[in-house]
Amino acid sequence: MSCVIDKADNFRVLESDNHFSDFTGVHPSKIKQGKLSFIDTVVPQDRENVKKQLCKKNSPYIYIDFYMLNKDGESVFIHCLCQNIEGTTRSRLALADVSQSEKKSKLLKRRADSMNRLIDLVEGGVCLFKVEQDMRIKLLYMNKACARFFGTYKESAVGNEYRLDGLIHKDDKSAVFQAIGNCMATHKPIDMELRVQTHSNSFIWCKLNSAIQRYDDDGCPIFHAVFTDITKVKAAEQEADSERDILVNVFKNLPGPMFIASIDAPFILDIVSSDFIQLIGYTRKEFFEELGGDLSRLIDDDDEPRQELLSGAEENETVKTTYTLTTKSGKKLTVVDRRRVVESDSGEQSTIGILKDIKTA
Repeated sequence: MSCVIDKADNFRVLESDNHFSDFTGVHPSKIKQGKLSFIDTVVPQDRENVKKQLCKKNSPYIYIDFYMLNKDGESVFIHCLCQNIEGTTRSRLALADVSQSEKKSKLLKRRADSMNRLIDLVEGGVCLFKVEQDMRIKLLYMNKACARFFGTYKESAVGNEYRLDGLIHKDDKSAVFQAIGNCMATHKPIDMELRVQTHSNSFIWCKLNSAIQRYDDDGCPIFHAVFTDITKVKAAEQEADSERDILVNVFKNLPGPMFIASIDAPFILDIVSSDFIQLIGYTRKEFFEELGGDLSRLIDDDDEPRQELLSGAEENETVKTTYTLTTKSGKKLTVVDRRRVVESDSGEQSTIGILKDIKTA
């Protein structure tokens, strides 16, 4: 809808189209008689601002949003384009009812605010980041948990050129950029572990799950991501690895040709003692890398070790079987294989065995 007003004459409406007349409920004849002031159609709380905006000097075009009263007295959100007619005090107004768009915008904002509050309750670090053309990683959004991971505040980080690539541990940067490049090429999600800086020279281990959400106007990808703090998990893993290394070293130096294997594959050995290596004549590297730790590859084809007996043995029950091994030098050894099934604290079962040479052929 449209109308022409005279700003110098109390914003009197000089002419209008039928849509404006229908909207205000004022008959066209009364509008032509100059009986309607445009300001009277504006809701009282917006009138002073509308007057001020319409009377701007040196502004041939003015854009303004405000509320108008329709013929039923209801407030309607209006977007107005004002064209000042040069050399006069008149202006031509083009008015659009955008109340539905405003309602939708408010609804979306309320939903976004609700989602932000919900996301802030998530313990994982949720964020959006943009990978720019020079491979800088710019953070666009982060929830409170993510800000806490990075040692900052949600409000101060977003929109302040906060860069994620500056927080990644220097030893992990190459892997991160490689994962991002692979995701951009294949669109497969990122699933990796990395260290991020929380404070000066202080890092935590995080698990990163991320994927491309969309592309920005400049063609750069925007990723959504979740960071999960796994520092305690990594510490427990490192402690377990350290304990395992100690146990492995102890086991390697135990007397006798001993070994450990899983209960499901009793002849694929995981750990062997030094005496076991000496017995078969292969080096440790040859046995595990060339033979794959497979003891059955040294057993004569005529022998059929009773794997079902070994795999079915009950805890604390010692079982045995006899077979012939061929050492690296070609010597035939007839050995007794004694096993016992043991169970770890986690419930995982494995077999511990020892070989005894009973006959040299």
